[in-house]
Amino acid sequence: MELVEAIILAVLAASTPLLIAATGELVTERSGVLNLGVEGMMIVGAACGFAGAWLTGSIFIGALFGIVAGTMMSLIFALMALGLAVNQVATGLALTILGVGLSGLIGAGFVGERITPAVHLSIPGLTDIPLVGRVLFGEDGFVYFSIALVIGVWWFLYRTRAGLILRACGDNHVSAHALGYPVLRIRTLAVMFGGACAGL
Repeated sequence: MELVEAIILAVLAASTPLLIAATGELVTERSGVLNLGVEGMMIVGAACGFAGAWLTGSIFIGALFGIVAGTMMSLIFALMALGLAVNQVATGLALTILGVGLSGLIGAGFVGERITPAVHLSIPGLTDIPLVGRVLFGEDGFVYFSIALVIGVWWFLYRTRAGLILRACGDNHVSAHALGYPVLRIRTLAVMFGGACAGL
């Protein structure tokens, strides 16, 4: 029983960053942009997030550092792929290479340092339930945020007018432009959202 619980907890911990980044990339791709630079944004966000958390002593301020770093990286991608119409695949791969090098530069001064991890939820009685207690009621805030993010993005894409417009830009940008929607601006905002999620 404890082994099964440990495996589930390990899977949750490992999959949360991927789920957040993939959700952001989903929005980006639904707008009609392929961003293969997500890995570079993630690693720069990780380095900046760690640095921010170590310097300030707050894991949440560190997360904000990561979000800002990912957003700045996404703006580079948007400038190249959307502004200058450079090939999206080549731009994304170049951004990943840039991210690997940049993260090494940013993180060089923090090698060997430690930060306090995010606080785990603890509800007396519920967290102590065998097998499901720690899985459902004993995770940190990022796990619950990732689930809420998935639900929120689904609701935005399929239950709001803005989500319909974003999907229209991805499905047929010529028609969306003919209807008067600012396709470039919508795609840029979608790329920035994806970068923020990757940085987080």
